[in-house]
Amino acid sequence: MISRTRCERLINFLYGEVDYDEMPRIMWLSALLCAIIGGFWLLDSLKDTVLATTVGLEYQPRAKVLSVCVTLIVVSIYNGLIDRVSKPALFYAIGFTYFILFVILGGCLAHRSFGMENTSPDPHRLLGWFTYFAIESYGSLAVALFWAFTNASIDLESAKSSYGLIVAFAQLGAIFGSTLATKASAFHISFLFVLGGSSCLLVCAMVRGYEIFFMIPAQILPAHPSENTTQQSANKIRSNVHLFDGISLVLRHGYVTSLLAISTLYEVILTVLDFEMKIIGRARYSTDERGAEQFAELMGHFGQTVNTISFIFSLAGFSYVVRRLGLSITLLVFPFLLIVGTLVTYASPGLWTLFITTALLKALTYSLNEPALEMLYVPTSEPIKFKAKAWIDVVGARSAKAAGSAINDFVQRSPYLRTNLPQYGNVPALLVSIILLAVSAHVGSRFESLVEDGHIVGEQKPNSHLYRSGGDHRGSYELITRLASSRSEDDDDAKSIFGAIARENNR
Repeated sequence: MISRTRCERLINFLYGEVDYDEMPRIMWLSALLCAIIGGFWLLDSLKDTVLATTVGLEYQPRAKVLSVCVTLIVVSIYNGLIDRVSKPALFYAIGFTYFILFVILGGCLAHRSFGMENTSPDPHRLLGWFTYFAIESYGSLAVALFWAFTNASIDLESAKSSYGLIVAFAQLGAIFGSTLATKASAFHISFLFVLGGSSCLLVCAMVRGYEIFFMIPAQILPAHPSENTTQQSANKIRSNVHLFDGISLVLRHGYVTSLLAISTLYEVILTVLDFEMKIIGRARYSTDERGAEQFAELMGHFGQTVNTISFIFSLAGFSYVVRRLGLSITLLVFPFLLIVGTLVTYASPGLWTLFITTALLKALTYSLNEPALEMLYVPTSEPIKFKAKAWIDVVGARSAKAAGSAINDFVQRSPYLRTNLPQYGNVPALLVSIILLAVSAHVGSRFESLVEDGHIVGEQKPNSHLYRSGGDHRGSYELITRLASSRSEDDDDAKSIFGAIARENNR
């Protein structure tokens, strides 16, 4: 009894008051995100190994640039389907599509002529490009759809205490997926691709289970209902939906434009540092199949490090930090660490310096920066939470990575600069970090003003109800509507990670 009391005190200290009746739902969602992240991190840890073996790692910057075009097409289709297809049906469509795709790619990678056994890289080997684009697009859509699926079913008070738990335990999947990638020599990369694809089926099964046990019929509808919204008006809205509504919302509202900047600029720096680490790391191993497997193991260990740190911090640190520092100060922490990281790797551009620095920064991206960024969407309208955020988190993020890759590609193309990649690549990265710090200060101040005034960006009149808990809302889509809202009150409701693409507030 004493032990239980102490445990409850610790939980309340870290997360605030916890509604234990909601724990089955919370843990199911955590397991669902765990399955998504686990499969993605397994595939993502192998992505650069496949590209290096089939195409050549020096083409990675171009692959990231081209992935923007692929992602643009995918997110346009996604935006068009959001109001027409139920969330579970959209999950099933994406899950089965990528399951088939990854199984086919796994079979192709096992082929002797154009698979991993052929260790002569050639930019004309399309398999490497297709593999890279498939993994990039899956990572963008699956996590985005999870939050769109989740963002409508937790009440405000429950969200404050549960969101950190969802994210923290989901990180166990990332650790597991990264660990599997370290076994590339034992299982072969082609088999691991099939295994990663199979996780898509597990995700579909878990979504179906959530439908059965936790959802009410009204929540399975494709529309994003709000109070006093009739089906006729919902149909009118859906009929006027345009695939590029999201980008128009970003450009129309200054606050949302600032969200685009703060949500994407850090990707430029991380892309530069990540590429520097991989170039130096790949050079340590031979160019044969064994060398490819060893490089895959290195990337697996990198994923283990990132996700272990992220798990620990999201479980025990994020909520506490935001409650103590406040959102405005929290937003400044990560840009400051980016500046420190670029200076450290500039001064000491070795593999392990880059490995540790990049791992720490990526871990804090998932467990500190992105959860804080999601709180910034609280004072925005439903279309901004869904459509604008989709463009920011998917297309915007990919475009920022493409910008970082353009820096890498420019340095790689120069015979003189190529031998000093960390030094020359880190100069523009440092400048972007300083700009990000200034943008973060501005956005934090603007957010506090919006919350204080009760103003909702994208709507005509204030909606102060977004900043306080409402009635006893239960259900599957409600789960994250209030989850997003939960992050506004007192800056202490921050509990998110991975950039939830679609925040819906139905109140």
